[in-house]
Amino acid sequence: MLELDPRDELLCLRAGEPVAECSGMVLPAIAQASIFRKETMEELHRDLARENAANVYSRGTNPTVRVLERTLAELERGEACKCFASGMGAIGATLFGLLKAGDHVLFVNDIYGPTLELARRLEDFGVSHDQVFTADIAAIGAAMRDETRMVFMESPGSTLFQRIDVRAIAKLAREHGALSVIDNTVATPLLQKPIELGVDLAIHSCTKYIGGHSDAVGGALIGSAELIERVFYNAYMLMGAIMPPLEAFLFLRGLMTLPTRIRRHHEDALCLARYLDSRSDVARVFHPQLGGGGQADADGWRGHSGLFSFELAERGFARAVAVANRLRLFGKAVSWGGAESLVITGHKIDPMDKGGEGPRIPAGLLRLSIGFEGAHALIEDLDQALAL
Repeated sequence: MLELDPRDELLCLRAGEPVAECSGMVLPAIAQASIFRKETMEELHRDLARENAANVYSRGTNPTVRVLERTLAELERGEACKCFASGMGAIGATLFGLLKAGDHVLFVNDIYGPTLELARRLEDFGVSHDQVFTADIAAIGAAMRDETRMVFMESPGSTLFQRIDVRAIAKLAREHGALSVIDNTVATPLLQKPIELGVDLAIHSCTKYIGGHSDAVGGALIGSAELIERVFYNAYMLMGAIMPPLEAFLFLRGLMTLPTRIRRHHEDALCLARYLDSRSDVARVFHPQLGGGGQADADGWRGHSGLFSFELAERGFARAVAVANRLRLFGKAVSWGGAESLVITGHKIDPMDKGGEGPRIPAGLLRLSIGFEGAHALIEDLDQALAL
């Protein structure tokens, strides 16, 4: 049984409780307004000077979005939060808002592809980067430069699901004078608390487990009030990747069932991972709780969510595509975290066609997002698909 923090369960359930101005409503109102009138010009001037904390224009703040921001900050044990139009909006604002020409970013572990593509675009603005695929702290330290100003990590990653020592990496970054940032989307705030481990900023794609219904796109950045204010004025207000109030309402609704959903995702995914691990036609299953991985550890990791991958033993990419096409209960789609199960190959084209030493991500990789169809039905579906 997956053990969650009772405080988090209560906080999620109460996420939709309205603020004072919506008293009597079961859920907060959707503040579908672009501007907010003030009684006097002096009041408007005052609020314009503190737009990160006052409702003036919804490109800055919005009452519905602020309810979500307060809840996510509390869940992640951070001081403040800003919500964005997407997870990439949060990542982009973090990089553009906190880095300058001459700075270096070190990416650690598997990193979401669009994040790395954005880092490549940042090279045009004088920001360099490197990526290391290791959990070894000494090797990570050796990859840091004098100009390293940010260490950006994922743990677990969203392809091979390797876990790294988040606390040690945050400490290493701090000693080097660099900020530590983690994309915590796979773990969710319920299964891992990176800010409690010393990480400066935690990022989420709310589109995934926080929303949980595949009907809203959004992102969030959580950290200290000082860092969030810097991002607000340096990037958030200028880039305009804001979360609309309807999406904030949908994410608040999603939070109310997040603990219940995460338990089900966790249990069924672990069941399927063990089933696949027992098959001779599966070379390896990438799930952080297999191979002796525990349900919890000293850093408060409580277990894994509903996303994992596996490598087929034979015929690489072509067989992976064929198996995916035979699956009946798994939708062929990107993303994860909804009620429906999904499958995607690890590559869009056969990586062996590119030549070289072969890919780091296996050619025959399939990633599964486990939904609520039931473990027994999903195992039967995998069984028939793998029988080809």
